[in-house]
Amino acid sequence: MIATMIYYDYKQFCTDVQSLRERCEPFQADTILAVARGGMTLAHALAMAQDTRNLQSIRVESYDGEAQRPQVTILGQCDLSASTRVLVVDDIVDSGQTLMHLIPLLRSNYPDCEFKIATLFTKPTALVQPDFFLHEATDWIDFFWERDFLKTNLL
Repeated sequence: MIATMIYYDYKQFCTDVQSLRERCEPFQADTILAVARGGMTLAHALAMAQDTRNLQSIRVESYDGEAQRPQVTILGQCDLSASTRVLVVDDIVDSGQTLMHLIPLLRSNYPDCEFKIATLFTKPTALVQPDFFLHEATDWIDFFWERDFLKTNLL
């Protein structure tokens, strides 16, 4: 079965960053943690919109292209020792596997931090739901940063 793809463009992203910033504002995050790679573009934009200078990333792999891996791999580290409220940012919560593995690890390593999750999209069937999101997804989302910056499109 071929999944339907919905293209998510830059113009919509700009509008959504401001909307998501407003939803996240009451949390008053002192740190934004991007889930690499998908969450990096959004995390950077949110950090700029919120004027949050402590922007970090952690690499979590749960997909190869459109195929979900049998295991989630967490690579690298972040230093949240000076943080109290961390906004974990990803582009989409699809199955929820990424966050189901990452959030308990972060809570274990940084028990004094409060963690909230922000995404652009979530699927209602995901094992973990974000605290802040804008859209429910039923189709595969083709993000502009995935499509528009591929080498084949730049030639």
